[in-house]
Amino acid sequence: MSGRLLRYLPAGMTESENPPASAPAKSASEPATATSAGTKPKVKTRPKGSPPPVLEETPVVAGRFLTAAAIIGGLTLLPMSCLGQKLEPKDPPTSKVDEWKVGGKSTLRITLVTADYGGLACSYEKEFAGKHCGNKTDTEAWPRDPNAPLEDNKANVIQPYRTWNDNRLVMVAGLWATPALATRLHIEPPGNLLPEKLARFVTECKVHFVGEMNKPKLKWGPTSTWNPDPNSEHVMVAVPDHCDVIPEPSEPCPGGVICALLTSL
Repeated sequence: MSGRLLRYLPAGMTESENPPASAPAKSASEPATATSAGTKPKVKTRPKGSPPPVLEETPVVAGRFLTAAAIIGGLTLLPMSCLGQKLEPKDPPTSKVDEWKVGGKSTLRITLVTADYGGLACSYEKEFAGKHCGNKTDTEAWPRDPNAPLEDNKANVIQPYRTWNDNRLVMVAGLWATPALATRLHIEPPGNLLPEKLARFVTECKVHFVGEMNKPKLKWGPTSTWNPDPNSEHVMVAVPDHCDVIPEPSEPCPGGVICALLTSL
C-alpha cells in the first residue's frame, strides 16, 4: 500500500454522497446580522451636495405685523374721536348774504374753470362805478372805451358766477384781472377745450359791493341763450379787492392730517 491515506466510508455510501462540511463559525469580531425586532433600522444618509431641508418657522404675531395693525387701527378710530374731528378740515362757511349790500364788504368763494373767462356773460344797460356787462342788450355789445388797453383781462366787465358750496348767484366785475386769476388763466388757457376737460378750482375774494341789478340776462356758455335767472330777481354787483386760489372741493386731501396719512399708505 502506498503512502496515500484512505478514508473510511460507511457501507452503502459512495464518496459523492458525502455531506458537505459544516460552514465555519463566524469569528467573535464580526458583528452579527440584526434580525430581531428590537434593533434600529439604518438611517438614510443625505446625498452629498444636496441643500439642507427648509424648516418652516411657526408664524408669530409680532414686529411689522403689529405695527401695521396699530396704524390701521389708529387711522380707523382717530377720525371718530374728538381729536380726529379737530384735525380734519371743516366745510367752507356759507356766504354771508346779510353783508351783500351796496357799500358793504364780504368774502366770496367762487368755483371756476378758465373757460369761464370767455364763456360767462351778462346783458344789462346800466353800469356801476365804471363796471358794466359785456352786452347792453341781447344783440348789442357794450361799446368799447377807445382809451382802454387792447387786452386787460376784462378789468371792467361784469360776469355772473356761483358761490362755492351754497350756489348763490353774484355778479363780479374784473375777476380775471386780479393777479391770482390772471396767473391761472395764463398757466391754463382754455383754448378750444370743453369746460369739463379743464381743472375746476375755487377762488376766495375780498370784495366790496357797488350796485344791484334787477333781472339781468345771463349766458352760461358761448352757445347758450340769454335768460334771466328764475330764482334771483335782484343780483348784487361786486368788485374784488384781493383774490386767492384755494383748494378745490373735489381734491382728495384739502389739508387734513388724517387724509394725508391715508393717501400716503
